[in-house]
Amino acid sequence: MKALLKTAPGVGNLEVLEVAEPIPQPDQLKIEVKAAAICGTDLHIYDDEYVNCPPMVLGHEMSGVVVEVGDRVTRFKEGDRVTSESFKYTCGECRFCQTGLIGLCIHRTSMGVHVDGAFAKYVCQREESLHQLPDNVNFEAGCMSEPTAVAVRAVHERAGISTGDVVLLSGPGPVGLLCLQAAKILGATVILVGADGDEIRLALGKQLGADLVLNAQADSLESILDMTGGLGVDVAIECAGSKASLEQCIRFSRKAAQLVLVGLYGNEVEIRLDQAIIKELTILPSFTYRHPTWQRAIQLLAEGEIKTAPLVSGRFPLTQWKQAFEAVRARQGTKYLLLPVG
Repeated sequence: MKALLKTAPGVGNLEVLEVAEPIPQPDQLKIEVKAAAICGTDLHIYDDEYVNCPPMVLGHEMSGVVVEVGDRVTRFKEGDRVTSESFKYTCGECRFCQTGLIGLCIHRTSMGVHVDGAFAKYVCQREESLHQLPDNVNFEAGCMSEPTAVAVRAVHERAGISTGDVVLLSGPGPVGLLCLQAAKILGATVILVGADGDEIRLALGKQLGADLVLNAQADSLESILDMTGGLGVDVAIECAGSKASLEQCIRFSRKAAQLVLVGLYGNEVEIRLDQAIIKELTILPSFTYRHPTWQRAIQLLAEGEIKTAPLVSGRFPLTQWKQAFEAVRARQGTKYLLLPVG
């Protein structure tokens, strides 16, 4: 089968190669990939800005159909439509696993980062990491259940948003637009902020329910203070992974607000934290998820409360991964899918 591999450490070193089909272990299932989505993490791996263990197949946002079942598998059968958490292995025994924080497992490995992922025709995954897709959730939405779970974790489990809260959401990328929808479900007023080049994404954010959209380089952000009686927002969610975005989140947060960090920066960021300290902001990084997070995310997809179809800007065969990566890097649209070949 053809697969997109990170062949060696360093910048680049991605190549579509012919590799053997994977063989499932007794507690695993072999899945025929129907759709896989490109994540910003994949670009960080390309740029060698994120931990990775080549040689391995990239890709961790996926959905597909079970084609083979290991001897110890009990919850799934051939023909089931599934989506998968990114975790390939968690130990179940460390203090983090024991408290449900499986994403923080000290022995965790992940698809497309440490071991082979889903940018291929087939991938093997353990039963514990799989979730059945409801009949009304198609494969394209299914492959975006992973970033949806990231958004649900950040907004519903970390941010502590209450009805009527004003939320500043900085960074209208795919996860940012999913966080926007998750915040609206909780009854928040959402201010979506982007930058030059984000015009299409900001317009999409308006369609998805943002109460105010702003371009930080073209519009006055003082309107944020006008909306909040000069106090600042109750919750700021930083999804852009940039210094400027983080600084504006701190600046426009009220005293004792919550600042949720979702975006990855890929390099060192120098920033003065005095205002965050003086305001006594609660800073909450959000990166992984729990099993219940996924159950909630899939429920919201099935109920239509979170929509992913408007975020899909293009589909590329796996062999055209370069064009797809370039589109993501240039912020041409929002989310791009890679479809298996051969």
